[in-house]
Amino acid sequence: MNINKVWTLFFSPTGTSKKIVDAIAASIPGGERSSVDLTSQATENIKPFQADELVVIGVPVYAGRVAPLAVQRLKGVKGRNTPVVLVVLYGNREYEDALVELRDIATAASLLPVGAAAYIGEHSFSNQQMPTAQGRPDHADLASAASFGRDIVDKIDRVQDLNSLSGLQVPGNTPYKESMGSLPVTPKVDQAVCTLCGLCVSSCPGGAIAIDEDLVMDVSKCIFCCACIKTCPEEAVRIDAPLLLEKRQWLHENCSKRKEPELYF
Repeated sequence: MNINKVWTLFFSPTGTSKKIVDAIAASIPGGERSSVDLTSQATENIKPFQADELVVIGVPVYAGRVAPLAVQRLKGVKGRNTPVVLVVLYGNREYEDALVELRDIATAASLLPVGAAAYIGEHSFSNQQMPTAQGRPDHADLASAASFGRDIVDKIDRVQDLNSLSGLQVPGNTPYKESMGSLPVTPKVDQAVCTLCGLCVSSCPGGAIAIDEDLVMDVSKCIFCCACIKTCPEEAVRIDAPLLLEKRQWLHENCSKRKEPELYF
């Protein structure tokens, strides 16, 4: 099969999912390249992907499930028996049912999963004092992603009928585990330090941040991806809620051992 176009679709508030799907796609020979940033846009106006195209989708894991906002933004994705590579990024704890959930989303959209992977990204709660998977994906992860992309192409090249690649098996359970749901808090803003530069506003995938006289966060829209914390140049935004501080410490103490990517063909 000739791949005439390679697409990357990613929901990536802190950039980890994007790094992996970009590395996979860069190793795939083909014609035109296009990307859709699901972090900042929905997919209602995207035309259906064709059978001679290849799509690489990357999303983060939230408590063992695909991030709920990513699920919403994937609803407009449609294919025509289009081969797809599925990637979840998790913060070195567990990805649980996220990969099987993403596979089911893709299959329902008439995309044909030909490969899947679980990669590790720096946990959104990680910081310098209590790091969890700090710096991931790293050079070894990106090299693995590039090799994975080449292996996917080899797999596709070996078959004459893509339908023979149906039925990809990945870990996870159905019904899926219960979703985490929304948190009753937002990151804390130190208004005395905040310069109202607006970087957190533009980085927020849920549109939860606005500038009035001060920086205002809407708890009903915040998904606690921590993109605002990662992008703030003044360190004016931070995790402050006791429950989340405890979770950060637990992750640091219990999820520090390096995990490696898991690949499925």
